[in-house]
Amino acid sequence: MTRASVRITGPNPLGDPMPSTMRKPFNDVEKAAVEAAMERARSGLTGRIGPDPALHSQDAELRWVEAVLRHRLSLLSLGRPVAIRTRDDHTHPLVADGRHFPAVALSIPFADRTLDFLATYDDRRRLTFDVVGPCDLCGEPVPTEEINRLEDLGDFLLQTRDALGGSPRFRTSPAHAATCPARGN
Repeated sequence: MTRASVRITGPNPLGDPMPSTMRKPFNDVEKAAVEAAMERARSGLTGRIGPDPALHSQDAELRWVEAVLRHRLSLLSLGRPVAIRTRDDHTHPLVADGRHFPAVALSIPFADRTLDFLATYDDRRRLTFDVVGPCDLCGEPVPTEEINRLEDLGDFLLQTRDALGGSPRFRTSPAHAATCPARGN
């Protein structure tokens, strides 16, 4: 995902001042994410989304991962269809110590840009999602920020660094260039 910073001088739709450097205009998903992040910052509460959808058969795994991302980002509540492209990612393992099963790459395409995600399992074997973006050191597309809620995506878009923790999979990503100093333990 590419970011272009622009100055925004007016209030946002919720009436609060917006950060001075932010990409705009937002598409429907990004706008909902920013509003959710601002509401969480104001109230200290996150929206309740309930348990993830269940996996019903192995041949539907890609559709299940897509359904979980759709659920976690509350995409069904936007009132319009949101397309997600899902495929196996043969660069990253599905689990940190695994090599046999590929992770899942997901893309939400928009007219002017695409949000790219990587679905893997964390160290507790819980399905987790990362935004994929260019490494600041080598430029290769790697997991940059863990995004498991609509509010997390909003924090990422707003670049609220105090609310972001980065991706635990950033340094271990095999997608880094071989000589990248970010690669390692």
